[in-house]
Amino acid sequence: MARDKNWFQTLGRYSLPFIFVIVFVFNLSFGTVYVSPLKIFQLLQQESAEKYMVWNLRFPRVLMATLTGIALSLVGNIFQAIMKNPLVDPYLIGTSAGASFGALLAIYFIVNSIAYVSVPTMSFIFAVLASSLSILLAKKGSVVPTVHLVLSGVLVSTLFSAGSMLLLNIANKSLVTGHVWLYGSFSGMTFRDLIVPASSLGVFVTLAFTLSKQLDVMTLGEKEAKSLGINVEAIKWTFYLLGSFVTATFVSKTGIIGFVGLVVPHMARIIAGPKHSKNLLATVLIGGILMSVCDTLARTLLNPIEIPVGIITSFIGAPFMFVLMKWKNGVAK
Repeated sequence: MARDKNWFQTLGRYSLPFIFVIVFVFNLSFGTVYVSPLKIFQLLQQESAEKYMVWNLRFPRVLMATLTGIALSLVGNIFQAIMKNPLVDPYLIGTSAGASFGALLAIYFIVNSIAYVSVPTMSFIFAVLASSLSILLAKKGSVVPTVHLVLSGVLVSTLFSAGSMLLLNIANKSLVTGHVWLYGSFSGMTFRDLIVPASSLGVFVTLAFTLSKQLDVMTLGEKEAKSLGINVEAIKWTFYLLGSFVTATFVSKTGIIGFVGLVVPHMARIIAGPKHSKNLLATVLIGGILMSVCDTLARTLLNPIEIPVGIITSFIGAPFMFVLMKWKNGVAK
């Protein structure tokens, strides 16, 4: 059994990069108009409406979907490690809902000339506020029980989602595309939209891989980590704040997309094992693959109608979460 597991993990680790590249190219092929993978690269040498469609409209969308999957998955992986809780992700603890509400509030202020505020900054402030509130509500002494965190996260998410709905109802004319922040969409993405999210993700990825060994130790417990000279609080809050900021920069562009940050880290650990030096890379690759495929399904399944991508990820994530919770309670064997 151990040999079979090692073989499976080795195959998974080495095949993921190739699958990632192949899936990315095929996602560029599908849409309202199908373009063969070979023709995609031939279009680079010519000027045509088809080239504009693939490289100026479809490419930034697929790239944003891929980066969003990487970001949410990586933040979920790190949050699970520093909180020692396998059911944590930006969606479940209210980070995404808070970030969405902050983005909508900022846009409402700007559109109605109340105040000029930065959308990513407002999104970040409410992302930190929401996730902090979830943790504070769930905390019992120095311990944050799993069930309590999930319940408080649902409550906080509901609160901020209700706030977002209220804003949309108050400003139904000035925020006509506001529903994007409730269900998630990559429609209309441009290269300009990628700059801030991609930059924040680059910093987060670099830090995560640099501190992967410290994360391994932290999963054993804070006492053990402190005894080995690791500044636990500094690492926790650095990742917590930066993870909230990364989530906010993406959510402020794409809206709330649930379950990716929960599902992907578990998939990565199954394939790459518990060591962060290995499963972080698997998380990046699987997250990018899963989200970009979900977005392609969202825009092609009911063509020309586009399904919000959050619905697709929920159909995948909700059953997975159910199985995971049953397994954690010892029901599923």
